[in-house]
Amino acid sequence: MLKKENRLKKRKSFAYIHNKGKRVGNDVLTLAFVNANVREVKIGFSVSKKVGNSVVRHRAIRKMRAVARELLPQIDQNNTIIFTAKEGIDKKSNQEIKDAMTNVLSRARILK
Repeated sequence: MLKKENRLKKRKSFAYIHNKGKRVGNDVLTLAFVNANVREVKIGFSVSKKVGNSVVRHRAIRKMRAVARELLPQIDQNNTIIFTAKEGIDKKSNQEIKDAMTNVLSRARILK
């Protein structure tokens, strides 16, 4: 579980990032981000019903959360991020998800 200060939870925040933010994606997930003046990195997760039923969606979020916790020290501060899972993420291993997250973060120039 991410620390409370690193979680993005409010619908208003998600909507703002989806509307005003930039996007980078690959075949596993999409990254939407905004450079905001916040002290800590804020990370949110989103999984569509296209991915599967609630058990599959929740498993995908848990996998993404675990990988994000590992990558958190490497992410540049002052960013608010949303990871959106794509279809097929439920069949990916944690290492494949980590590679995909690292890929989109580096393409967005958010990694330190």
